[in-house]
Amino acid sequence: MKLISNYLFTLTSLFFINSIIAQKKPLIVQRYYPKDSVKYSKVVPDTDFNYESKLYGKTTMIIHCESEYGHFEFVFKKKINKLSRMIDYKNGAVGEVYNFKTKKWVHEEETWKHSDMKDKPQDTIIFSEHNLYAFVLLYDHGGMIEKAKFQDFGNVVYWPEFDYQKCTISDEDKDGKPEFYLSYMGDSDGLDAKPFKQIIYTIPEKSVSQNFIKSKATAYYPSGNEDDVYRIEYDENWKQLSKAVKLKSQKIIKDHSLKYKD
Repeated sequence: MKLISNYLFTLTSLFFINSIIAQKKPLIVQRYYPKDSVKYSKVVPDTDFNYESKLYGKTTMIIHCESEYGHFEFVFKKKINKLSRMIDYKNGAVGEVYNFKTKKWVHEEETWKHSDMKDKPQDTIIFSEHNLYAFVLLYDHGGMIEKAKFQDFGNVVYWPEFDYQKCTISDEDKDGKPEFYLSYMGDSDGLDAKPFKQIIYTIPEKSVSQNFIKSKATAYYPSGNEDDVYRIEYDENWKQLSKAVKLKSQKIIKDHSLKYKD
C-alpha cells in the first residue's frame, strides 16, 4: 500500500514539474515614442530608433517584445510627403503649403491671402499627405531581420492614420509565440464607408525563420451613403486563427467602435 502511495506521489510530482516546464514565460512588452529614443537605445543598444528613416520617414512608435522565440521590434513609421493647411476666416480661407527646407509655411496659389482678410482667423485645418509603414523585426546576432512589412499609400484617397493605442503585441493562445496587432483608420470622401483596418502578423507553426502570416479584419463605418450599415469583414487567414486570437481581434474592433461612435 505504501509502495502504491509513493508511486502515485511520484507520478503527481512528475506531472506537476512537467506542467511547470511546459508553461510558457509571459511576454515582456514595452512601448517607446520619439521622446523615449535615448531610453530605447539603452534598452536595445544594437537597434536604431529611427530605423531606415531615409527610406521610410520618421519613427512614431516602437513596441519592444522579449519572448522565448526571440526579441522583436514592432516599428511604426510615417513618411510625410506634403503638409498643407487651410486657415478659415469669416469671409474666406487662406491656403498654405509647408516648405520642409525653409521650415516655413508658404502661401498656396489660387487661394486668398492673409492681406485680403480683415478679421481674425477662426480655425485652421492641417492636411498631411503621407505613407504609413510598419515592420516586425527579429533580433539576430548579425542584426535585425525583417519578418513582416506593412505599407499603405492611401492618401489622398482616405487619409490613413495609425490607431497607436490599438496596436499591440500579445500571446493570447499562450503558446509562447507573440502575435502582432496593427490597427489603423481611414477617412471618407463623404460617400464611401470609413474603414478601420486591423492586420495581425503571426509566427508560422514550423519555424520563426519563415515569413510571418498576415491576417486581416476590416470594420466599415457608414459615411453619407444611406444604404451602408456598420459591418466587419474577415479574410481567409483570419478565419484560420486560433479562437483566443480571434477574440482578441474582435475585442479591439469592438472597443474601437464603442469609442468611435461616441
